[in-house]
Amino acid sequence: MRLPAKRTAAYAAVFVICIVVFAYFLLSYTRRVDGVSMYPTLQQGDLVIIEPVTMSQVHMGDIIVYGPPCSSGGDSVIHRVVGGDASTGFYTQGDDRYTNGGTDQTLGIADSTIKQSCLIGRVVFIIPYIEDLAALPYDLNYYIAAAIFIIIVVSELASARSGDESTRQEETSPVQAASESR
Repeated sequence: MRLPAKRTAAYAAVFVICIVVFAYFLLSYTRRVDGVSMYPTLQQGDLVIIEPVTMSQVHMGDIIVYGPPCSSGGDSVIHRVVGGDASTGFYTQGDDRYTNGGTDQTLGIADSTIKQSCLIGRVVFIIPYIEDLAALPYDLNYYIAAAIFIIIVVSELASARSGDESTRQEETSPVQAASESR
């Protein structure tokens, strides 16, 4: 079965739009964990999904991501809220007390308390070990990606077939019912 040219172009356009939107969200709402300051909660190479929030939505114990102008190094920092409030700003600290003996503000990681202008978001989901997948031998990455692609295609084809079979059964049911009543 060959799709009409207009339909094929529409599918291609939708596919490209989906890829662009996915890339935007991947870059905007994720961060990769670098370092060990949040061990054991987060490990180097984990990927965190971030939810944009306001200061009033942040609570004590939340893991937040903040950046300039509050971070002294100019990079994003992923640490836990350990003090402060929405009006005066939050104090943050890494979970690994061996490497983070004080708050970010006392250690010089943050220049000031975390204010709305610095707040990037709150961590809502963690994808562990994502960097380990990238560190696999070069060819193995392609085999894993191909296996995932094949699994998706097979599952889609199986669900399409089961949908076709149920449609066929519904179409033949009235005929079978009429022949059975005779």
